[in-house]
Amino acid sequence: MTYLLKNASLPPHYKNGTGGSKTMVLADLTEKKVICKTFLPGDRMAPHHAPTDVFVLVLDGQMDISLEDETNRFVAGDYVVFPAGMTHALTCIETARLLIYR
Repeated sequence: MTYLLKNASLPPHYKNGTGGSKTMVLADLTEKKVICKTFLPGDRMAPHHAPTDVFVLVLDGQMDISLEDETNRFVAGDYVVFPAGMTHALTCIETARLLIYR
């Protein structure tokens, strides 16, 4: 199937979270989503897992990202793939925007 996208053909869906975080779904692609999420310093996502692989790209800022028992600092340009079912968590160090594909 071929997709032809025009400017503004995918209206974003905004969702405000706790602590000032914001989420914008950029595309909802047959059970897959491309999400842009903004975190403020101190914002956290508690340990959780997803039923599918999740790709995360740090667009701006700094995040501490944990996969199972290992935590690393990620900065703009860094990315990580969380394998399906693996526990991961995030803590915002400096205001950050993430691009998430899940």
